[in-house]
Amino acid sequence: MQAIDFWEKYKNYNQENPDKDNEDLLLMAFESVQREIVQSNYSIDAVRLGHEIYGYLGDRGLQMRVDLTRRYLKKGSIESLNDLFWANWEMVDNLALLKSYEEMIEEQVAFLEWSKENLGPEYWIKVMYDSTQAVGWFHENRMDDWFEIYQELLTKIHPSESNRHSRILLVETASGLCAYERKDYDRALKEIGKYHDILTEDEKWHDYDKFYIRYVTYLLETYLGKKEMDKYDALINDTIFKIENKFGQYEKGLSDNIDEVCDMSHDIATSLMWEKRYEQAMKLFEKAIEYQGTGVTHFFYAICIWAQNKDREETLHHLRMAENKITGNGGLRSRYIHMFLEQPEFIDVREDEEFLSVFNHVPVGGGL
Repeated sequence: MQAIDFWEKYKNYNQENPDKDNEDLLLMAFESVQREIVQSNYSIDAVRLGHEIYGYLGDRGLQMRVDLTRRYLKKGSIESLNDLFWANWEMVDNLALLKSYEEMIEEQVAFLEWSKENLGPEYWIKVMYDSTQAVGWFHENRMDDWFEIYQELLTKIHPSESNRHSRILLVETASGLCAYERKDYDRALKEIGKYHDILTEDEKWHDYDKFYIRYVTYLLETYLGKKEMDKYDALINDTIFKIENKFGQYEKGLSDNIDEVCDMSHDIATSLMWEKRYEQAMKLFEKAIEYQGTGVTHFFYAICIWAQNKDREETLHHLRMAENKITGNGGLRSRYIHMFLEQPEFIDVREDEEFLSVFNHVPVGGGL
């Protein structure tokens, strides 16, 4: 059997048994793709499949992704600029996930220069628009450098429908850096204003609802930072009302884009969770889990359950669901242990063997 066959079997098993795992199938997919990558001389199909499988092997898998994309880029006979762009972007992104920030910045700067030499400005934005990567610049005390590049990119790009998605992600990242990292709420509001301008270029844009909700989460964070709780509460109540209406439309058969509604529900619930409004957050997480249930939604819901109710069985169930789910878990599986140990709500069970056993997978090449 080929790696793709083992991988499909693993995913099908996971969908049928989302609270369990099958390390044997995952290992067979891993071993098969390792052989296929070498035998194919790093064909893009084998490399992409390997990259996907490695994402379920914890931190070691992320490092393997970095090594894989580096080896692929060193082939020297790649003709597709899109494939080269993909490999560079993923290498930078996985270094960010590993928090190897100094190395990440070095690679990202080189990637940007390569993109400027080989591709148009729309691609330059994609090099820099990711928030997880941008946080690395903050941790390395290079935020001014990031914003200098940001301003340059905004002046180089001519706004169009085709680049709206990239532009809004770039401005979203700037908004988040100001609000969450710098705590500069006045500057954050200016960036959020730019976000709003892009969003309202076309209110019939197919991604409008998705980005509107994310726009709301950044506004909520600035209202919290500025202690404008009347504005916070009014916006929360209005947004929850809109989300509940969208769920109602789906349940009446009037719409079919349930994944987007679940994402919206998850995003607002997450904002409420960070503010320790667990009861409100739980209702939104429950709706998202009912119809979708990504791994990270289960994890955040488990935080709320433990903080609000100390329900051991239910919390453990959702932590297992988070760890084992395929949906929305690429790059997070076998890495929730970091989030668990850092989460203040779990401080009383950080050394609890039953809780730790949820994360005690043995990824390829070693344990946690």
